[in-house]
Amino acid sequence: MLINGFTSETAGRSPDAVPLFWWQGWSSAWYVTSVFDIKGFSCDEPGTFVLVRREPNGSCTPLMVGACENVSDDLFAHYGPALMRAIKSGATEVHVHLLAESPQHRARIMDDIAQGWQMPVHPAPVG
Repeated sequence: MLINGFTSETAGRSPDAVPLFWWQGWSSAWYVTSVFDIKGFSCDEPGTFVLVRREPNGSCTPLMVGACENVSDDLFAHYGPALMRAIKSGATEVHVHLLAESPQHRARIMDDIAQGWQMPVHPAPVG
């Protein structure tokens, strides 16, 4: 269900600077995500995120999925208890899908990934 090992060219970075990972949702749609280390994580864009534990064999175990307007700020400011549970469960990476066109589209992607992996949904905070 997962395709791993893709890279992306980003302005001013070498081609291997941004690893990509593909997640498949319940609908069978595939969603490309940029992979960030959870330590020192910074992504000021709106997106759908998956907190991931990278296993010793290289596979990924999703621990939490959510969507927000500013991923790094909102993840740390609004998802505190869920984020701490994921970290205690071994979260090492944040995978961020940045291609959704609206908050509603991000929510649909979040639901699709969550249903595909039987994970609880963590919607963006309101207000």
